[in-house]
Amino acid sequence: MTSPDESTYEPIRVKAGLLRLVFTVAFALVVGRLFFVQIVEGSRYRDLAKKQYESKVPLRAERGRLTDRNGHDVATMMKMTSFAADPSIIEQRELVAQLLASADGEPAQVYLDRMRNAKGRFVWLARAINTVLFPVLDTIRIKGLIRVKEPKRLFSHGPLAAQVIGTTDVDNNGLTGIELQYNELLRGRSGFVVMQRDGRGRLRPGIDPEREAPMDGQGLQMTIDLEIQRVVEQELERGVREAGAASGTVVAIEPSTGDVLAMASYPSFHPNRLDLASDDAIRIRAITDQFEPGSTMKAITAAALLEEGRIGRTDAVDGGVGELLMPGGAIVKDDHPVGQTTFQGALEQSSNVVFATLSKRLDDRVFYKVVRDFGFGIPSGIDLPGEVRGRLKRPNQFDASTKMYMSFGYEVSATPLQVLTAYAAIANGGVLMQPRIVRAVTAKDGTVLREIAPQRVRQVIRAETARTLTEMLVGVVNNGTGKRASIAGLRIAGKTGTAQAYTQGAYDRKNYRASFVGFYPADKPRVAMMVILENPTNDIYGGSTAAPVFHRIVQKTMTMLRLDVRTQQTISAVPSSDTVVVPDVRGLKLTTADSVLDRLGLLADTAGSAGLIVHQWPNPGSRLVRGSSVRLTMRAPTPGATRPGVIGFSMRKAITVLHAAGFEVRVRGSGRVVRQEWDQASCTIHGSAP
Repeated sequence: MTSPDESTYEPIRVKAGLLRLVFTVAFALVVGRLFFVQIVEGSRYRDLAKKQYESKVPLRAERGRLTDRNGHDVATMMKMTSFAADPSIIEQRELVAQLLASADGEPAQVYLDRMRNAKGRFVWLARAINTVLFPVLDTIRIKGLIRVKEPKRLFSHGPLAAQVIGTTDVDNNGLTGIELQYNELLRGRSGFVVMQRDGRGRLRPGIDPEREAPMDGQGLQMTIDLEIQRVVEQELERGVREAGAASGTVVAIEPSTGDVLAMASYPSFHPNRLDLASDDAIRIRAITDQFEPGSTMKAITAAALLEEGRIGRTDAVDGGVGELLMPGGAIVKDDHPVGQTTFQGALEQSSNVVFATLSKRLDDRVFYKVVRDFGFGIPSGIDLPGEVRGRLKRPNQFDASTKMYMSFGYEVSATPLQVLTAYAAIANGGVLMQPRIVRAVTAKDGTVLREIAPQRVRQVIRAETARTLTEMLVGVVNNGTGKRASIAGLRIAGKTGTAQAYTQGAYDRKNYRASFVGFYPADKPRVAMMVILENPTNDIYGGSTAAPVFHRIVQKTMTMLRLDVRTQQTISAVPSSDTVVVPDVRGLKLTTADSVLDRLGLLADTAGSAGLIVHQWPNPGSRLVRGSSVRLTMRAPTPGATRPGVIGFSMRKAITVLHAAGFEVRVRGSGRVVRQEWDQASCTIHGSAP
């Protein structure tokens, strides 16, 4: 039996036991929680603690250099300063916003909103600021304001070749053009460094900070020649303006390699102000826009007829009265009926009737194969984004009139580049080359790491056929619709084109595309080029609008290409000795002349502040030691105000100088100029030989 004392203390013992149990459980929970926090999730909490005083700052890789075919910089990098903030501790927000607004151009409220709406302890305020222009941003010390040095893309020549080169965003990722096509190779790989935050929130490196170095991107050497590109853009803009056109496109390639020497569209844009550019200005029209090629297609039809032996160059054809009733009831007309003529004459005078009639001599499948082998209906494979394939009907889609319309450039669509590469194949002995925009991958210092070899696609027509067709195209320029593309002493092969625009399911008689495509020198082609003017209003014909643009571009780039019009051969730019032949740079702009002289190791010593070069000393053909100066006299091209004296000049150079000064030129004779006669805004020059 339990004693009274024991019964009295029993509840106390029970309560004490429960209390010990509670404390034991609580202690076990605390120990378990400590174990869980320190052991199981210790790394997580350590990382959280680090974030209170550490920050991972990105180290952005430098984007690879872009250079032209001659090694001139096109796109490089420069160090800029970007500004960020820790919104939880930043001080003097209004002052920071005002300073950034003065440097970056955004309203101050934009920066205040970024700080107020930020989530987390890091927010970008402004990227890529040139603090050289705003040195106060380098001197202010404000708690919570973070500076980060970052590389920014610098486009060395502004809008020159902007559509082809493309643009990048604020993080140096490619958005358009080559920058987008080769983005993975160019951008490299960014790294980081872990910085410690001091009591005022400023980032400072630790004793041994964690760091991963960035890997800079590789560079590219393009096929573009900047000096040719500059001339192309200048003359395209002038051509669009003079023709009253809505826009225009020019592409020039090297037939033997497929290298794109120049590619331009007008209007264009400035790559540093992408926000002001329209989609029309950004796109590369040479590969994104397809059109019915019109009469430029006749050379392809002629190639098929010659290759299949269906006709000879001098065989007789009949264009009748210049009208042809097509299957379905439509009537095809010639602007100038050719009547009885030769196949050569029909091409020279661009007879729709003759070519539509002759197309019936070709089997549907044979014609389709030749057209397709020339690259129509197939992407060219150029290394640029956005290329379309064009439109080419298959033989089973032909109706009674399809082949006839295709023969002179309707019911088939192609890009300017596709048409040009077809003509380049004719220039290249019938061999089609894949066009390309990049020729080599380079290191940061410009050293070539990997060359990209030209790609042969196929033999489209026999070399003999190509030679015959070339002579026919030379006739177009010398005797036919392409006369305004001709240059005395230089054999140019080419073809004009004029086509109604097909819009909203019908042909528009108010909208046309005028074009000229050709190559030169015809005997050993160095350049194939196409000029297209969209919707010209002053004159719709390719022979009177596009051909003059072609003419002026050839005229102004002949010196750059080192072509001698007398022999039509390439002149060596660099003799083996320490002396060089002084080139003829009269009639050129200073930037172009300076580039020509620089290639030879000569310096330009200028007199005059603007305009064109009208005199040089020593005279062209003299020899100078490398490093010597050539004295250049410049004069502003004011039409009617100053009449350049060209007596003693070669015909080619006289024409260059007079055209560049704004005068129309008429030529009498050949050789060197012995007399010039003025008539208001025109000049007649007489040569030493009749």
